[in-house]
Amino acid sequence: MTAGPEPPAEATGAGERVPKLTAAKPGAPDVPRLDARAIGAVAVFAFEAVEGTRQIGQLGKWISSAVAEELAEVRQLNVERRSLYRDHRRIVPVVQRVRATHPSPSATEASVVLTTPSRSRAVALRFEVLRGRWQATSITVL
Repeated sequence: MTAGPEPPAEATGAGERVPKLTAAKPGAPDVPRLDARAIGAVAVFAFEAVEGTRQIGQLGKWISSAVAEELAEVRQLNVERRSLYRDHRRIVPVVQRVRATHPSPSATEASVVLTTPSRSRAVALRFEVLRGRWQATSITVL
């Protein structure tokens, strides 16, 4: 098993080579990148919140207050529509595909395809590092 390239080394007076440590990029966040499972989970929770089967507060630390307000507006319209049609089914989405890009070290944009028994839905998300953690600053459930 090969271990990949070694970092550049500095020569010492005793003939030993000591690995040279490189500094982190300035402005890079100390939080790790988001993985596809976390992005998919937030997309499913947002979909369930919009459909009325999950409380928006359960997304608490993952969304900004502006996103919570937007989801609440869409949720209100969907719940009203479902009550008019007397549709009380619980729609359970399954994550089909997650695509993420990283336009900057402190931002991640993703699209998630969710499938339900009757149709497929898309969720677009933008995450930014706010107060030392990832938060969704925009969520659109299509």
